[in-house]
Amino acid sequence: MNTSRISRRYARALFDLIQEGSDIRDDLSKVSQVAGSEAGVSLLCSHDYPDEMKCSTLVKASGGDISPEVQRLVELLVERNKAVLLPEISAMLDAMIRQAESEVEAEVTVAVKLDDKLQAKLVKRLSAFTGKKIRLSVLEDQSIMGGMIVSIGDRKI
Repeated sequence: MNTSRISRRYARALFDLIQEGSDIRDDLSKVSQVAGSEAGVSLLCSHDYPDEMKCSTLVKASGGDISPEVQRLVELLVERNKAVLLPEISAMLDAMIRQAESEVEAEVTVAVKLDDKLQAKLVKRLSAFTGKKIRLSVLEDQSIMGGMIVSIGDRKI
């Protein structure tokens, strides 16, 4: 089942809350980490436990003190048997925030490790190329002969 449409709808609603001034990003991140863990998925997919217990366990495992908006989201998702979507919702929300802040993720694959000076130069060039702030992640893959492969969204350079 493709869950991205459902997750995108929730992420969009959360994004709107953040735009209105709610500070829910950290709380959502904590809850989604717990929900995405092996134990979290096992608990959320089990029919042996009542919804109230699932919610309280998820909240306590993520630090206990979360915003009312995230608390309500957890309750709603557990009630609808969609709490396992929390990691996907959180990832989509992060992507929406980065896009709104004009930040894009650039994934660079290289054969050998890049030093900090070269990474900074690469970020500067990619920023000039895209016109946006770049968040760089570097992967090492010794199977490529040399050079680098840069992926920005659906573009490869």
